[in-house]
Amino acid sequence: MKPWIILALVSVIGAAADKTLLPGQAGNDDLQLSASLLLDREAITQAVGADPGDGYIVVRMKAIPKTEQPLRLSPDDFTLLSRKDGDRSQALSPGQIAGKGALVVKSSPDHLSSPGVRERQPLKVESRNTDENLPLLTALKAKIFPDDETKTPVEGLLYFPLDNKVKPKDLSLVYKGFAGKLIIDFR
Repeated sequence: MKPWIILALVSVIGAAADKTLLPGQAGNDDLQLSASLLLDREAITQAVGADPGDGYIVVRMKAIPKTEQPLRLSPDDFTLLSRKDGDRSQALSPGQIAGKGALVVKSSPDHLSSPGVRERQPLKVESRNTDENLPLLTALKAKIFPDDETKTPVEGLLYFPLDNKVKPKDLSLVYKGFAGKLIIDFR
């Protein structure tokens, strides 16, 4: 085989490899996204700088705009989907997790009240209306993914209320914003 043919094949294969995205990445002509999941409570506490408690998944997000004009990015642009059970969750603001008046709503598992009859336990609502949450609120605000227009790369954390007993392979992160729609799979 002639050397120029080999060189041409290597360049084509190299170009194809550049376009292949790894798990946790998605992109188009306007935006490149890279994300990693934090499912373990200890890892989440370390990343945030405070313990938000059970029932949260945190996504470490990096966004690189590719447009000439500033691109509007926001935590509200992201939804976390569980392919395991169909749950979907919008990103929460720090105030929704630890602000004054923040509520935690938990459902109880089904139980049998009598043979053959299934009843659902009522929802449990716990108030987080205390000043004890100020350190958590401050930590969450300091690390959150920015809500702003930008032409430069940005990084931050996204907070999702979702059962953290799922595996990364069961989750997808959907971006729907000014740069279109992108889906990040964590398989």
